[in-house]
Amino acid sequence: MSSPTLSPRPAPPRLRVVAASRDDLESRATLRYIAAHLTEVELVGEQPGGPAPDAAVVCDDTALAERLSASGVPVVFVDAGGAAAADGWPSALVRCQHRPGWLPSLRVRGVHGVGTIAPPRSARARAARGAVIQLSTPAGLSEGTPDFARSHAVLRAAVDAVRGAGLPVLALVLDAPRAVRDALVDAGGIDAGPGAPEVAVHSGADAATEHLLAQASVLLSSPLLSAVNQAHATRVPLLLLPALDTTQARRLDMITEAVGAGVLDPDRPQEAVEAAVQGGDALWERVTAALKEAGDDRRGAQRVARQVRQLLLAPF
Repeated sequence: MSSPTLSPRPAPPRLRVVAASRDDLESRATLRYIAAHLTEVELVGEQPGGPAPDAAVVCDDTALAERLSASGVPVVFVDAGGAAAADGWPSALVRCQHRPGWLPSLRVRGVHGVGTIAPPRSARARAARGAVIQLSTPAGLSEGTPDFARSHAVLRAAVDAVRGAGLPVLALVLDAPRAVRDALVDAGGIDAGPGAPEVAVHSGADAATEHLLAQASVLLSSPLLSAVNQAHATRVPLLLLPALDTTQARRLDMITEAVGAGVLDPDRPQEAVEAAVQGGDALWERVTAALKEAGDDRRGAQRVARQVRQLLLAPF
């Protein structure tokens, strides 16, 4: 008599977590680093009218955090760059603040300070190949506006400074909508020259930035906490671009005061790039010393991911 054939048990459905951020480079990078530690769940976008998710992790998008919380979804809200401290905190079961150890500590009642939310440590390429320019534009940017003109001027100055220093533009990372990105690049006259590879343009929505930085000799970036973390992780010199809005202006003051990062001088842009490249590991050493003194182990992304898991295991 043959033994009955046992059918394999179907795999249990994966828990679904909404992973969303505000549409800017700071928030996107923070969400990307957190999502890298949530591989055991299904990460989805907001799906109005669809099945309710089991939890959510939201970076900086206060309206979405409020909406999900009101619908009964347990939310981990993350303030990626200090905006929540100025604009107010949304309703969320867990609220976290990205506060790297190289910044002065800031305790907020009911908020978890998670330390540095950083990219994975990346091995440097043996030969640096050029500059990555990372520009975070004001919200709602459209062609023909004063914000567009200012963004174009900063991008143009960065490109001219890089080329004046004898470096190629390895890539541009722009968080504007596709049509506006194209217009900024066209208005900036950004091309690699005859016979050279085309300049890559990225939206900042994927991990391309970290891969590019491993090959770069300098990062020119809007003033972002994530830019300092990226430069530190890849040991790439950092030069900050002028602020384009009030939030960036606050971050610029925070970063320069805390770690003395250089800022692109509009009167001497080429010299600023050369000084950043020649300064080599100066920023890396200052940030490393500050993190060591603060006891910051750069595991902020893991801490936020742990908060998400706790909501999934025992939702309120």
